[in-house]
Amino acid sequence: MKVKSKLLSSCQSIRGNYRKKNQDRALCMTADSKGELFAVACVCDGIGSFEMSELASKLVIDGVRNWFLGMEDRFYTLSQQDLLDDMEETLYELNELVCEYQEGHRITIGCTMSLLLIVGMKYFIFHVGDSRIYIVEDGMYQLTVDEVVQTCKDGKIKSYLSNHIGKTRNLWLNRSEGLLHNGNLLVLGTDGLFKNLRYDDIDVLRTKLRSQKDIEAVNDWIIQLVLARGERDNISCILLYLL
Repeated sequence: MKVKSKLLSSCQSIRGNYRKKNQDRALCMTADSKGELFAVACVCDGIGSFEMSELASKLVIDGVRNWFLGMEDRFYTLSQQDLLDDMEETLYELNELVCEYQEGHRITIGCTMSLLLIVGMKYFIFHVGDSRIYIVEDGMYQLTVDEVVQTCKDGKIKSYLSNHIGKTRNLWLNRSEGLLHNGNLLVLGTDGLFKNLRYDDIDVLRTKLRSQKDIEAVNDWIIQLVLARGERDNISCILLYLL
């Protein structure tokens, strides 16, 4: 299907003002071949209780980057199902790679992963953990489910990840899909982004996205906003806008 849409994108990941290092990793790559959009965006958040979890985030992001580069010139020759199957198999292999790294180096690492694949005017989500993907239309709608369990300890409710890359070789991978329309804004981020971000912040800026310069400026503004509101975690934010 030929598309008339233009895809603007911006990707940022920062350590923030309080953490000693950035355990997040983020990636956004786009192509427009033979009139059809093709893009991948992915955020990973290293498990903070595991000291070297930025390694897990890096292994996943590097693997997704390599997958996209291998598919960029031939995605339009594959069936949609073959493309999705290849993406899914790659993610299982990357989880296996993280597990092997843990065993080989005798350390524990892991990360969340929220991945968005755009093919034409459809999106496909592959998700593990509690990073998030939203679509902004007449509201801000979460497209992923936070994979957490809640427990009560000393009268306080605490949330713990129930699923992450590297937890087990038998990866529990959640998938979903949907249609895109001109004017849709997709926001991917780690929990350091969304704890201090509201729909009103995004909605007032969405109509101002007309160029690559605009979307880069909006991403900068969003990150500075959550920092000003006191965010202490690493912050990753990916914006994709269909113009």
